[in-house]
Amino acid sequence: MIPEALKQAKSIEEVVQIIDSGGTESSSPEELAAAYAYLQTMKKESTDKEELQVEFRRLMEEGAMFDYALALEYAEAWLIDALNKATASQGL
Repeated sequence: MIPEALKQAKSIEEVVQIIDSGGTESSSPEELAAAYAYLQTMKKESTDKEELQVEFRRLMEEGAMFDYALALEYAEAWLIDALNKATASQGL
């Protein structure tokens, strides 16, 4: 799920550069933005939409250009999937 280019990026500036260059062969700018926001949100052990929005704003403040609504849709879907898996593993 996490694109290799994103794993190799060492800073938010590098992430923005990848997004603004049109993404990668296998990931659109929106998928990359979503993956970045999702990862940052999970690192904070947060599971809410507002935290995703904070991370998207950080990307945009650094100059990233992407379809915000589509990226948010991707990130929310991944977050919901992660929550469902966590709930299932706890037997709830």
